[in-house]
Amino acid sequence: MKALSLVYALSLGAFCGFAAVAQQLPRFDITTSCRTAQPLTPEDRDPVQACIRDEANAERQLQAIWSGTAATHRETCTASAQLVGSPSYVDLLVCLQMYQGDTSTAPPQRRRQP
Repeated sequence: MKALSLVYALSLGAFCGFAAVAQQLPRFDITTSCRTAQPLTPEDRDPVQACIRDEANAERQLQAIWSGTAATHRETCTASAQLVGSPSYVDLLVCLQMYQGDTSTAPPQRRRQP
């Protein structure tokens, strides 16, 4: 129970800290994150390099969309991408992609009355 409370407290503290940082794309150490990558298929000969390549590609895509993404989505996804295991640009990108088309944070549109 103490371990669960500690995880919750750390997660909450980390999430609150992300609000100030989420204006810029976070910096993850992808080499360290990918160090323990396992092969996904028998043909996967170098899973660490594949992981690094995927993370670098996701980081480039995030750089292109970051400033145009809602701040609340950036904060939520940044926290989520760092909660379990090693931080991941791939996880962050997938999270933000799930929010695409979500207009719940956009101001309501006024309709013109004829």
